[in-house]
Amino acid sequence: MTGALLVFWVIVALCTIEALVFLGLARFDPKNRAALWFSGAFAAAAISFLGEIVLTTGFYPGPTRMVIALAMVAMFVLLAYGLAIRYRVDLHPGGGWAIGTASALLYWLILDLPREDFVRQFLYQIPYALLSLLSLSVIWRSRSKKRLDRMFIWLFAFLALHFLAKPFLALWTGGVGATASGFSATVYAGLSTASGAVLLLILASGGLALLLSDTAGRLVQKAERDDETGLLSRQGFTTHAERRALALAEAESTERVDLTLTLIAIKAAAPSYALALPLRAMAALIGDHVSRDALVGRMADRDFAILSPHTNLMAARRTAEALRVAASANLSEPDRPVTLSIGITEREKGEVYADLLARGLWALDEAERAGGNCVRLAARSSFDLSNIRQG
Repeated sequence: MTGALLVFWVIVALCTIEALVFLGLARFDPKNRAALWFSGAFAAAAISFLGEIVLTTGFYPGPTRMVIALAMVAMFVLLAYGLAIRYRVDLHPGGGWAIGTASALLYWLILDLPREDFVRQFLYQIPYALLSLLSLSVIWRSRSKKRLDRMFIWLFAFLALHFLAKPFLALWTGGVGATASGFSATVYAGLSTASGAVLLLILASGGLALLLSDTAGRLVQKAERDDETGLLSRQGFTTHAERRALALAEAESTERVDLTLTLIAIKAAAPSYALALPLRAMAALIGDHVSRDALVGRMADRDFAILSPHTNLMAARRTAEALRVAASANLSEPDRPVTLSIGITEREKGEVYADLLARGLWALDEAERAGGNCVRLAARSSFDLSNIRQG
């Protein structure tokens, strides 16, 4: 067994494993639709390299070469569509068929040209180079790019250059072999397959890291969400609120950013109505009244919280009053009135989320002491909350 043939078997095994891993990821996380396309892509790559092994036996060399070439084209097309799904970039559904058809026609036209003809070798690599650039363009068109995304851009750029350089590499190393069965014994075959194996491994590893990070992000997000309302859970809200308040504290020397915390307790007319409270509708109503950059969480069975950046105390109060009136008008039934008790506090210099929460709870308690269906503002931090009257 030649070195190139051994590498072919290794690549087939790696591609098969990667295809199964991506398939498993797609089954585990159905929302990760790109994983299914990546699975198909590496399955196609496995077929292509398996064809290279078959070609060394001399079995139907013409059809086998077509399978090798078109399976590799299919791999790059499937990768491009998988990336388009992941990066939310439009890619025309018929484009893949058009590319496949054009590639099949090209390979059929050059099939009978001499194997060592330079023009044939160059034309053979053009579809792969162009498809690499197609994947690059998909990532380039995405709105936000992180470090891993930029790594993929460079990887696909290198892949395009890699394919265009192959005919020159073959010329420099003594050719691709006079016959298909003799290809695996050439120096070019060893170099080409080894570099291909490394690039495929990098591509598979990077793709897996990219899609796994998406799934992990969804799992974290799901853990931070309240199933009934779709809002942040108490833990999720607290985590994000602490981060925002800490970031503001660290940036205080350069700029001041208003930040308010609004705590809401939804009440029914009687305890027997508690289970019938329209919590999902309440969550939607809050979403209609707050800005897009506000954090909204469900803190307990009937308690909600809003952390609003770039909002001062008076602006938060206007929003709270509008929300209180809207809840009474839209969520109440004739025999089941719904009222809100609302407490609001504004972040002061040097405060973290725990300080905001303590004064916000005091304001909410004051609203409930007043009989509910009202809004109360928190005392200043200089006011000693420990001296508040009890009872």
